[in-house]
Amino acid sequence: MIKKILISSLCSGILLLSGCGDSEGEERLSVQQMLDKGDYTGVISKLEAGADSNVDYIALGAAYMGKAGVSLTNIVSAMASGDDTNDDGFVAFVKSIAGVSTATAISDLGKSADFYKKVVGSCTAPDLSDAAKDICLYIGLGATTRTAVTIDNLVGDISTFGGDTKDDKLTASLCAMQYAVNNEFTDEDCTIVEDANVEFATKSYTPLTITVNSADYYHLMINSQSVITDGYCAEDDFSSRVESYDISTAPYACPMSEDPTADELTTAGVLVEVLNEGMESVGVVDTEDIQEDVNEFKCEILGSTYNGIDDCTDPDVSIDTDISEEDIIDYLDAQNSGV
Repeated sequence: MIKKILISSLCSGILLLSGCGDSEGEERLSVQQMLDKGDYTGVISKLEAGADSNVDYIALGAAYMGKAGVSLTNIVSAMASGDDTNDDGFVAFVKSIAGVSTATAISDLGKSADFYKKVVGSCTAPDLSDAAKDICLYIGLGATTRTAVTIDNLVGDISTFGGDTKDDKLTASLCAMQYAVNNEFTDEDCTIVEDANVEFATKSYTPLTITVNSADYYHLMINSQSVITDGYCAEDDFSSRVESYDISTAPYACPMSEDPTADELTTAGVLVEVLNEGMESVGVVDTEDIQEDVNEFKCEILGSTYNGIDDCTDPDVSIDTDISEEDIIDYLDAQNSGV
């Protein structure tokens, strides 16, 4: 399986190096060497402001994936680590990715996908070239990885995920997600208090204080969605972002995205929309082993197991079904049962 990915990676490398022998080719070779050395911020600084070609977009897609702490090889290795008989392949994948991803991985993987999409447009378009299918594979693997990183963001101790210890931070995160959808929650371990709205980057958020086992967890809600946050800060002041909550200087959970023009980073947006799109993107490529891993993950999230052929074992669960927010909430809740 890893061999297939490396061959695919080589195809895009050829795209980067096309034109060798002239000044433009030398420039592309320089960028490829920076990628090979892991100088991802260097590639981003060099290309992002003036990017205007598929070669630039491919390089930036690769650079942002690398900046997230993941490579094609370790994504596929993480998928392979979930091949077991305990029906918890996605749990193993999440834990493996959590061990290598960086603090900025959620946003970096989003930017990686954005640049790759500039090359291919839609991965559902008919008659995609082989090179375009390679890019769609990167988009799909990056999306699945971004989901894993987001789950890590919701959990206090990732080692407990899928185990026999209930994680209070994940309990609070699930209560926030459920509350944002319909203003109610079913977990008796949570109490939720809405605070007065607060503005960050011209957007108005509703802060939530969620108490689990006498500990307070701070979340934000916008447009009936739970927001992905990173640290804590003062009102409308991203520069004050710190790791620990302080009622005087950093009394709010801080939105991860600081760009007022960008789509809001929400748990549903990443865990539902991005995951579904990513699984669909992988499906356009003839990569049997990878497709089987993705099918396994999808069946597990839908509450079933993969039959090893082309569908889930539960006759009431179809692998062609899109994952919903309730599916994600139910799946995460099952992995946080403490049983």
